[in-house]
Amino acid sequence: MDAQGLIHQQCLHTYATGGWFDHPNRGVIEVSGADRIQFLHNILTNDIKKLVPRTGAQACLLTAQAKIIAAVNVLCFEDFIWLAFDYVLRKPLIEALEKFIIMEQVVLKDRSDELKLFSVHGPKAKDLMRTFAQNLPQEMLSHVSAIVRPVGQLNIIRINLVGDKGYAMLVPKSETENVRKLIEERASSLGIIKLEPAAVEIMRIAAAIPKYGVDYDESSIPLECRLDHTISFTKGCFPGQEIIARLDSRGGVAKKLCGLVIKGEMPPKKNDRVLDNGLEVGQITSAAFLPNLKKTVALGYLKKESWVVGHPLTVQIGKDQIPARVEELPFYSK
Repeated sequence: MDAQGLIHQQCLHTYATGGWFDHPNRGVIEVSGADRIQFLHNILTNDIKKLVPRTGAQACLLTAQAKIIAAVNVLCFEDFIWLAFDYVLRKPLIEALEKFIIMEQVVLKDRSDELKLFSVHGPKAKDLMRTFAQNLPQEMLSHVSAIVRPVGQLNIIRINLVGDKGYAMLVPKSETENVRKLIEERASSLGIIKLEPAAVEIMRIAAAIPKYGVDYDESSIPLECRLDHTISFTKGCFPGQEIIARLDSRGGVAKKLCGLVIKGEMPPKKNDRVLDNGLEVGQITSAAFLPNLKKTVALGYLKKESWVVGHPLTVQIGKDQIPARVEELPFYSK
């Protein structure tokens, strides 16, 4: 079996049994101080005041023009809040947060180099996590702490990165090897395999989860890139709120991230053109062949007149124009 075939087998095994992933660096900023909740509520797109300890939510920090500075997972604890995000955004996010602090009693601590992220996915993910903690979180981004020997305290978070049930573990980076060894031993006994990044990427695309630097960037507006769920339209003001509200009330954005099913087994590349009756109406951002669905799919931006589900299009791959159609997202969800 070739390398791509092995990656496809990892995807299929994860959907059927389970897979775990050793993530590269994850950004984590700890926000503490008496005004932490009000401060974050005022500047993030979601309703932070509704959070209680051990719950979480997704949110964005925007510019005044409603462009994305960062999308974050907000994890609420008793005495502080963690913002988890793509590590590459560490510096711009810290700088942006510092600029918003005026008189508020808020302390920012960069914990990115202190914490390590692992995740496990699939039907047996819960079985593996129960070897670390019996009472597991149920709601998305809810989380629990557990004491595990010889590691000490770790945090288990309910997530969905691949279209199926999953959990993440944020652990002290100093205990990385101990945690990795525990996961390897316990996962093996359950038939849960270690995943390569390429397999996680295919399943991310299947679940239609937009990725920073691939499907959106600092020029994007949340309403364009499937981050609508990070916005509360009732909480009141936040940077960029007026533009978001105006777009929402006047029919939305002119382009948005959509799904395409493409004929054949050759995925297009990023920035390949999408055509509607010969006219360019969008570009591909990420694509993959999905072994569980046995079809080639892509995420890409389409203009409003062309994003209706079922609408026929073509994708320019090299010199060829390959038939495609607009598909409802996500492509796969348990």
